[in-house]
Amino acid sequence: MARWNLAAASVVLGALTTAALAQTTGLKDVYRDDFQIGVALGGKLPDSYSRAEIQMIVNQFNAVTPENCMKPQSVHPQENVWTFDEADALVQFARDHHMAVYGHALVWHNQTPTWFFEDGAMPASRELALQRLKEHIQTVVGRYKGQIRSWDVVNEAISDGPAEYLRKTKWLTTIGPDYIDQAFRMAHEADPDVELQYNDYNIENGVKHQHAMKLLRGLKERGIPITSVGIQGHWLLDRIPYSDIETAIDDFQQLGLKVSFTEVDLDVLPRHTNGADVGSKEMPNASLALSGTALDDVLKRQADQYARLFRLFDQRKAVIERVTFWGADDGRSWLNTWPSHRENHALLFDRQFQPKPAFFAVINALTPPPAPGQ
Repeated sequence: MARWNLAAASVVLGALTTAALAQTTGLKDVYRDDFQIGVALGGKLPDSYSRAEIQMIVNQFNAVTPENCMKPQSVHPQENVWTFDEADALVQFARDHHMAVYGHALVWHNQTPTWFFEDGAMPASRELALQRLKEHIQTVVGRYKGQIRSWDVVNEAISDGPAEYLRKTKWLTTIGPDYIDQAFRMAHEADPDVELQYNDYNIENGVKHQHAMKLLRGLKERGIPITSVGIQGHWLLDRIPYSDIETAIDDFQQLGLKVSFTEVDLDVLPRHTNGADVGSKEMPNASLALSGTALDDVLKRQADQYARLFRLFDQRKAVIERVTFWGADDGRSWLNTWPSHRENHALLFDRQFQPKPAFFAVINALTPPPAPGQ
């Protein structure tokens, strides 16, 4: 496909600034023949976003993931209470702007109300927990049948440590390890045509990749209707495991699974916490704020590393369905509050919704550099 070159385009278009050019050059258009470019959105659409943000979102992205509004805590806060206002608004927003919707997430150990696991003053039995799980999944999946491209059925079920294979959660202790199988079967029953995905962080390298292969291979061998795996992609500046990412894509492909990068961002501030466990917290460090030449240097390195990532993605485009950024711009990034409150710069657009060096690097990642003298 033809690739955009913003430097050349600036000469042709003359008066357009690079920021204005970004309004006419969408990530979704540049990578249209490769994979979808998605964004995670929160709040109630479109009211929670400014007009300028909305314009940037619809110009740049062709897929949307709900950041929180489809999680159990949001849609099913009490056993007989359902709240679909925000989720319905997101689906309508996507329909209005011709964007695919990727549902997130049916089963997670966080943002799940405790009532799922209680029976009065006693713990819920396996049978009661399974009944509630089935009702939850079939209600949510059934409501959006035919409107969701894919569901994150189970999110972050693998342990971070080497000693245990599955994370010890209330789902695991109440139902047993087959809660994962059960969830996929329930989702498939509710919508036989929707794609079903397992989603997690750090499953591209180390012992967690080994555990992911064990989980996914077992699901496939037992005939569980899983179609894809989501690598979240919450990476740190200067520490992106490029080689491991390539190997993981190939490994997952060999299992007959498609791959998506579901929650991509690139943290430019140092932290002790590895991975993306929302339960991990650190003390705030005001000295981490970046400005001036220090920020300029960081944004240049970030741009180079984002470009290398997208070149890697392009090389594996036959397997990759989408690349979704976890937030539309730096002001919306969860990395401003996790693992501590700090001003981060993790995405392709700044707090004024203007394109950063990383945006132009990604736009031009596949464009050969001009020959000397040109």
